[in-house]
Amino acid sequence: MKYNDTYESCEYMNKQLRNNIIVLALALFLSFILNAAHILLPFMFGPIIASIICVRYLHLEVNWPFWLSQIGLVLLGVQIGSTFTKEVILDIKDDWFTIVIITVLLLGLALIIAYFFKKIAKVNTETAILSVIPGALSQMLIMAEENKKADIMVVSLTQTSRIIFVVILVPFISYFFKDAQELATGGSEVTAILTEALSIPSIIFLTLAVIIVYVIMGKINFPTKQILAPVLVLICWNLLTGANFTLDNYIIAAAQVIYMIRIGVQIALLLDQMKGRIAVAIAFQNTFLILLAFVMVLIISTFSTHSVNELFLGAAPGGMSQIVIVALETGADVALISSYHIFRIFFILFLIAPAINVFLKHREKKLN
Repeated sequence: MKYNDTYESCEYMNKQLRNNIIVLALALFLSFILNAAHILLPFMFGPIIASIICVRYLHLEVNWPFWLSQIGLVLLGVQIGSTFTKEVILDIKDDWFTIVIITVLLLGLALIIAYFFKKIAKVNTETAILSVIPGALSQMLIMAEENKKADIMVVSLTQTSRIIFVVILVPFISYFFKDAQELATGGSEVTAILTEALSIPSIIFLTLAVIIVYVIMGKINFPTKQILAPVLVLICWNLLTGANFTLDNYIIAAAQVIYMIRIGVQIALLLDQMKGRIAVAIAFQNTFLILLAFVMVLIISTFSTHSVNELFLGAAPGGMSQIVIVALETGADVALISSYHIFRIFFILFLIAPAINVFLKHREKKLN
């Protein structure tokens, strides 16, 4: 009996390994094809297309290793952190008013859209509000679990499916409004690549520092530690040493592939759940939130020194990791855009989420 169980377990592991190798090979193949054809975001769309093909059409059971996707996220975090040079940080401190205004207006738009989402999906107010707030998935799910009237399945599906619309709409809008000067400068003055700028001992030191901060953040349940840990370490490194660098192109490409395969698998599985009235409501909510965010930044751009592309990527209601990949491709200011998203995360966690929680509890008591 034990022998059979062990054999079946080995068979399952071998099957999973084979499927992961297939999806990785297809992701790399498609990424290089798209890159050679000069298609937008080849190392983002290649893994997504490969994952959808494997899951939906080849009917492979793909369990992409979580730790591998986390390495991809950490590497993207290193690239984000490397853009926070002393000069950039001094420039960003003058943009805090714009960052706050865009964050507040975006969340205001989300709450307006929640009203229409409620009508289309025929859900209650609690579910609608928790479904539309962008940038704090885990916090919204926790609040949905705690609230007896919120439908956690709808909240979960709506929040997680936003990524489908973000990876389709945001890159194309950004691409058509990218600035020629941004592409020329890459949004940053840093030119030295990691393997040329730093010695092996320095790379080992940075790696250990990121691991230590990552573990500490994990112990205290810090949000988005995969990105914020390397960002924090690299900001300190840049300020203390001045040894600025950027990751080699092949490292950035590899990070995108191993992270976006996981996103592609999630999208493939979500497509099966997008049905009926809820699917229409989700499509309406996410599409209009992205488009209204774009209209908002078009207006704000008339009063700002930053390009429409940078303001839009800063306001885009998506995960920071996906938005940063678009920023890298379009040559936008990664540090500035990351600042918008980092501020939004903390603004939601420490102000908006508690405020919503108080409102929902007050509403529950009033109705009872």
